[in-house]
Amino acid sequence: MAQQAKGNAPVSFRVCHRDRRSLRIQSDNGANAFTRLLSILELFSEAKPFLSVEDVAVELDCSSPTAYRYVRELVDAGLLVRFTGGDYGLGPRIIKLDYHLRTSDPLIAVGQPIMRELTEHSGFDVVMSRWYGNELVDTHRETHDASLNLRYGRGRPRPLFLGAAPKAILSTFPKAKLAVLFDQYADDIARSGLGATLEEFRTALLKIRRAGFYLSRDELENGVSALASPLFTDDSDEAVGSLALIVPTQRLEFANLDRLVDSIREAAARTSQRTRAAIENRGNAAVASSHTVTRAKRSA
Repeated sequence: MAQQAKGNAPVSFRVCHRDRRSLRIQSDNGANAFTRLLSILELFSEAKPFLSVEDVAVELDCSSPTAYRYVRELVDAGLLVRFTGGDYGLGPRIIKLDYHLRTSDPLIAVGQPIMRELTEHSGFDVVMSRWYGNELVDTHRETHDASLNLRYGRGRPRPLFLGAAPKAILSTFPKAKLAVLFDQYADDIARSGLGATLEEFRTALLKIRRAGFYLSRDELENGVSALASPLFTDDSDEAVGSLALIVPTQRLEFANLDRLVDSIREAAARTSQRTRAAIENRGNAAVASSHTVTRAKRSA
């Protein structure tokens, strides 16, 4: 049995011999240590794509030998890769995980053909965004105009209160959740035009909720406007994401705005409905499979 780490001694990790990609924690306080280990992945960014062991030691406030052991475990798991010179970057398993995420996410699976259809009919790009915790990221984009370069792409965190996507999503959040967000981001919310008080914040979002969409003009990027409508995966009425039509602002005045609004609302509603059905069907299939296994064991 693994021994508990004493004092501030580093927790021991090792990789399973049967699968070098699996991390096994040998400590009674392994949950916290595992979180600490994986927090190394959060240190990477566009500004800091590579890290040294010394960088990790400084950020985690630990010794260099401890940082090296952490990094080595992540390398063994394929989550980091070592480059010439001793620096480390994100490893190939990250790419595999991203692929699995894209292929297993029911919203993307259901939404792709609907987004493609909307792109073809409208002549504009369509972007799917997801709200994860207190982060907003784009997860898929169907492109009509390849020359339209957007500052934010798949996986790059976006501002929480600027642009059509977050406001469409936020408009569905319950009052208690909005209160927590306001406590954390009051200045950002005020700068986004959503209100200087909690009441103003809620009132602004209620108007968006009643409309069922939000139109932004040059909020996130100059020259880029967007129409967004919320996406749902259950009956809670709390959105998990949004679909947005991306329209160059100079073309907005010539577009049939009412038709675009109807199109994005219909596409978001259809995506939500089909996603809920897909999740429900998957759950029913899992239950049926479990019952089959149980009956087989009883008759064995």
